[in-house]
Amino acid sequence: MILKQFKPFWSYDITKTENWLTSMAAKGWHFAELNIFTRQFFFEKGEPNEATFRIQYDKTAEVPVSIEDSGWEYVYQRRKWNILRNQDPASGISAFPVRDGIIKRNYILRNVFGGIFLYHLFTFIIFLFITGSILLSSEGGSFKVVGSPFWILTITAWILMWTFVPYSAFKLHQSVKQLSDFSKATDFEMLPASKTGSIITKWKFGWNYEPDKLEQWLEEMEQAGYNLMRISTAGLKFHFVQGTPRNVSYCVDFQNTRHQHYFDIHKEAGWLLMYTSGSFQTKWAIWAKEYQDDEEPPQLYSDSEHMLKHGRRIALTNFAIFGPIIVMYIGLIVMNINLAQTRGMDTLDWTIIILFGIVIIEDGWLLMKSGFYYRRMKHRHKNK
Repeated sequence: MILKQFKPFWSYDITKTENWLTSMAAKGWHFAELNIFTRQFFFEKGEPNEATFRIQYDKTAEVPVSIEDSGWEYVYQRRKWNILRNQDPASGISAFPVRDGIIKRNYILRNVFGGIFLYHLFTFIIFLFITGSILLSSEGGSFKVVGSPFWILTITAWILMWTFVPYSAFKLHQSVKQLSDFSKATDFEMLPASKTGSIITKWKFGWNYEPDKLEQWLEEMEQAGYNLMRISTAGLKFHFVQGTPRNVSYCVDFQNTRHQHYFDIHKEAGWLLMYTSGSFQTKWAIWAKEYQDDEEPPQLYSDSEHMLKHGRRIALTNFAIFGPIIVMYIGLIVMNINLAQTRGMDTLDWTIIILFGIVIIEDGWLLMKSGFYYRRMKHRHKNK
């Protein structure tokens, strides 16, 4: 007996799909086939068991030895999609397949859907601004909607744009966050610093646009006897306790996405995690490691080529964020001036232009700071 199940968004929540396959096996329905294009799962009726499933997105054709020894076997392989099954319950399994491929895939798709949605959101805002300006600048202005058989296509596209696209971006974001949910607790009790000294709080805005200056500032604070205790969730407030001077090397690391063992690798090397963030587009971490006077300051990444790519990645990410915003506001200013010329500039027009100008200057300055940081990294790379 064959059972078909339609799951259109099964790849949006891999963990839920895996648990669903496990529950189906417990009911006696054993996974047999998956049609990627029709999004249908096929099951065969059999004896109930406690099988555990894991889904991978990878080109690997063979099960790693450590995974195979734990009882895993492929039951499906198509177009990079792999489904592995283990006849034991999850509590009795010592090793599990990694999720890096799925995390990377869903991360890319999340950014694609998110970018499409933000682009149409910006264009919709511009449309509303133009429409409002025309109505305000014309006496008794109105619109006339002309009938067309293509309106059904337009309405369908708009429904998809404001439902399916943001839903996909949200679900994929949740998937990436869930699959990346590994140990990342910060080490606030970092080093044996005095807790009896006075506590001071320093604010730091915009450090993520020039992280090398934050590293230098934190190291100078440590050498002056101000030991870092913790950093606020937003990453703006730095709390220090007045103790003893010490040598601490800091590294501010930026990643678009993190692989499954990112934190474990650096912690095993002796680095302590002082701060971590995980926004929609960017992920920051601040690492610290103490060293003695006769030792060289440790580096999270010793390869200068990696640091150059790090600076380039920060600059390109900020350009992708602020570039379109700057272009959009420049276009709005030009459009507002052109419309105002037909009826004269009033207080509202000047207010809008000034506000838009402030946004352009602020975003442009942040973009320039990222560019200066990349130039400093490039200069250091040439000198090594």
